[in-house]
Amino acid sequence: MMRSTLLLAASATVIGAAANAQETSSPFSAEFSVELQSDFTFDSSDPAAEINNTYATIEGALSFSFTRNTSLNATLLIEQVMDPTSDSFLEDHGFYAEELFFAHDFGKAQVVLGKFNPAFGSAWDVAPGIYGADFAEDYEITEKLGAAVVVPFAAGAGEHELSFAVFQADRTILSDSIGTERGQNSLPAGGVSNTSSPESVALSVAGTFGATGYNVGIQYQAKGRGDAADQTGAVLGLTHTVETGSFPLELLAEVAWFDEFDGTRDSASYGTLGLAAPVGPVTVSAVYSLRDVQTMPTDHLVTVSAEMELFENFTGAIGYRYGDEGGEDSHTIGTLFAYEF
Repeated sequence: MMRSTLLLAASATVIGAAANAQETSSPFSAEFSVELQSDFTFDSSDPAAEINNTYATIEGALSFSFTRNTSLNATLLIEQVMDPTSDSFLEDHGFYAEELFFAHDFGKAQVVLGKFNPAFGSAWDVAPGIYGADFAEDYEITEKLGAAVVVPFAAGAGEHELSFAVFQADRTILSDSIGTERGQNSLPAGGVSNTSSPESVALSVAGTFGATGYNVGIQYQAKGRGDAADQTGAVLGLTHTVETGSFPLELLAEVAWFDEFDGTRDSASYGTLGLAAPVGPVTVSAVYSLRDVQTMPTDHLVTVSAEMELFENFTGAIGYRYGDEGGEDSHTIGTLFAYEF
């Protein structure tokens, strides 16, 4: 979905849909986002990367409440599931369930059971602009089977949330997609957390103190078949809103460290710095990201974006992306239109 603000998003994907269903008189609730994005890489040191790719992303967050405290929740996606190798217009899209889980609210804690996205970091969701989250998305934890406990609490005049998840990679039919098939996951495919039982864990604490938000997390993902080692990692992120008088300036900083990254013997570190500010009706943002994997060249990402609400719930944005990745430089201009309802 479109990333236009630096709001804290700890484990909202786990509990948000359930909360929405409980706040309405109907047992069913739904939120949708429809996006159309076009990326034109007009200059690259690798000529094969100079392509124009236009694609859609349609996301639905659905919830059905059986009782006041028990609900069934789903996040359904239609998106491009294969990376294009040449000019592409609305090609290679697949439909799949990113999340499908039961949630029960015990009052002091909520329990989640099924397929969900364990909480770890937030820059992959809240970094501003069209391309600001590109590097941080590498360490987002998605599509896992297992259970989680989410405990909200108040401390220091702020609201906070503790999340603990035990999981394994999804290998059910839900790991495939309809339309363009991305292929059902399997044990021989390997990959961290792709184990025969839930052997991986993630622990996260997130919250706010006034205008400052934070998230702290650690993870352990057991090695899959063919991997060299288990992956461990830690993340620390901060957001802060600075009131400058005429407009608020939103700041973001997040760092993440990994040992035996992605089941290899390499260590890895990520850093994301972002800012966003309204200039009249337009929100201008910029992001710098770094990705340093031990046996590879250090990657750099610089993005600048401008976006504005064109109509109610309908937003348009334009952005520029410079990437230095794998020793190759690239320059991309992109546009995005998003409608939420």
